[in-house]
Amino acid sequence: MPASQAGSRGFESRRPLQDFVSQEKILNIKLASLFVVLVILGCGYSLSGRTHNPGPVDLQGKRIAVHIFENLTTEPDIEYIITREIVAELIRAPRVKVVRSDNEADYVLQGKVTGYSKELLALDYQGRAQYYRLIITLRLKLVDASGKAVMKWDPISEDAEYHTTLDVQINKEREREALRRASQELAQLLAGMLL
Repeated sequence: MPASQAGSRGFESRRPLQDFVSQEKILNIKLASLFVVLVILGCGYSLSGRTHNPGPVDLQGKRIAVHIFENLTTEPDIEYIITREIVAELIRAPRVKVVRSDNEADYVLQGKVTGYSKELLALDYQGRAQYYRLIITLRLKLVDASGKAVMKWDPISEDAEYHTTLDVQINKEREREALRRASQELAQLLAGMLL
């Protein structure tokens, strides 16, 4: 057999192996891409307040009353801030109408503030508190006109961080601002789950 034929046969016999390796690489890339997509989808990320998620109840065009939440913590008046932010977020939702009275409502949102805590995140060089994380926790339920709970969230929580200073009054204002931010995040989360 001439050398030119032997060389060409050797090349031909290796070509299927090269094709197999290329196909294997392509398959591995496809599987890795599929895995990444599944992991991302499995994490449960969604755009709160932007996706329609009716759950067990279709709230399209329904009227919802929101009771002022019961405060089970020792922190005074936080229930008003949290309730106000949730009402404001539901008012912005085009799918439902917020009403004042249970008599006008198809559903009533009831809630309890069960947790209000601060976690120290950082100290300054003199050992004084510099950053805190404020965490609020709620128990919520949506009840129908007969008083039957149709949806429950127990617990649902959110947090916000804030920076402290040596001024006690400024620290209290920053803590309240963190409470408002956490309440807004909770309201968006709840609206996303409801709607």
